[in-house]
Amino acid sequence: MIKWILLMLLLATTKNSCAQVESGTLPLKLKHAEPLYMDLIRDLGAHKGEKEINIGLSYGMNGRYKEMGGFAEFEFAVANRWGMEVETDFSFYKGNHSDPLANVPRNRIEGLKWANQYTFLVSEDWQTSMAFAFIHEFRFHSFYSIRHRHQLMKGVSENPILIIARRWGKHVHSLLYTGPEWMFSSSKRDNYIGYQLHTSIHYVWDGGYFLGIECNQEKDVAGWHSVLHPQLKLALNHAVSVGLVIGVPLRNTTERAGFMTRLILEL
Repeated sequence: MIKWILLMLLLATTKNSCAQVESGTLPLKLKHAEPLYMDLIRDLGAHKGEKEINIGLSYGMNGRYKEMGGFAEFEFAVANRWGMEVETDFSFYKGNHSDPLANVPRNRIEGLKWANQYTFLVSEDWQTSMAFAFIHEFRFHSFYSIRHRHQLMKGVSENPILIIARRWGKHVHSLLYTGPEWMFSSSKRDNYIGYQLHTSIHYVWDGGYFLGIECNQEKDVAGWHSVLHPQLKLALNHAVSVGLVIGVPLRNTTERAGFMTRLILEL
């Protein structure tokens, strides 16, 4: 079975490469719905020179505290089908008045991410795109630890990813985003290997609008955590879109529903 899959991938890749050489045009790019919560590093099959800025805010509630977060991303394609991304995230926390002694995380800039993504397969016959990606993140200490311990770096993480996206007819799009994550810290007891498994399905309308849902699952030292993210994307014009996301935790009594919004600017 595995040999058959590898053979089909090789044949499809060879077919696409030959078509590009013969036509002398830009490589084939299929339009796939990109999830709003766990978004891609760049469009699958991106063309050289394409750029995008994403800015987002989020709000969530835990049984012990409230969390306000945000992020900024810059995505760009350095070559056909090869995209890069730089991202930074921040989180601020506030304890609940009903439990002033609760253990509340400290405010922080989460870190700095540098990511690469290469689309190795774009098949018009299958309406499918596949890509490999790799994310390297420098993780930072909280502002409190930086001030008192004079340490900025908390550790690093490495995350190889496989992405498979397919269009099912004109309107229905699905996507799989999965891979392990290695966490390295200055304290060896905090080192561990996690795993991410994210799936999504969207119904897409003409003009850049879509309605869909993500199922985001992550494994860490405490086990598996699953969150559903219903979402809506609205295109304000050809270059500006807004995404609205609701987070619904599964199998967790401490976390409650959250909200996230994403502003997407195509340059």
